[in-house]
Amino acid sequence: MVRLLITGSPGVGKTTVAMELSKALNAVLIDINDIIRPLLRWDPGLLTNYVTDEEKARELIKRKLSGLGSYIIDTVAINLIDGSLIDWCIVLRLNPMELMRRLLMRNWPRCKVVENVLAEVVGSSLSMAIDLFGKDKIIEVDTTGKGIKDIIKYIINHVLSGNNVVGVVDWLDVLDTDFLVGLSREMDECLT
Repeated sequence: MVRLLITGSPGVGKTTVAMELSKALNAVLIDINDIIRPLLRWDPGLLTNYVTDEEKARELIKRKLSGLGSYIIDTVAINLIDGSLIDWCIVLRLNPMELMRRLLMRNWPRCKVVENVLAEVVGSSLSMAIDLFGKDKIIEVDTTGKGIKDIIKYIINHVLSGNNVVGVVDWLDVLDTDFLVGLSREMDECLT
């Protein structure tokens, strides 16, 4: 039995990785949005869904997962997942410049792109995962320039060996200062 939570910034490849892991591990693929759809509302100002009742959402998710054996969850809303329901939280990371390219190709609004790229720069998904589940349950994966088969092999190897991985990515060491300053300026403009 394996119970995995796949998370990361939008655009890092969560859904692709979750689908392939589901096949490789013969595990049920869980879409959290399907479970909590009645509790989701669209916020046109933020251009995203929000959960109207987080406690009820947690209950619905727990009820759905409690009867399952192996499963893979793909979500950014990891705050809705009880730590006792997962064995590992897989945090996917992607070079912010590549992430920006992907999100722009999806025709996302520029401010939403900048917000998510900055979140990747500072590692907000990793930080939240550590806060919620502890370092011992985290496998951080840099997906930049890697094929899906290599990513899946990396994850499975760490899951099977029981070795956590935290601290393999520090975008501030590799990104150009001008890129970071530009993002910061754009975010300031978005907020005004």
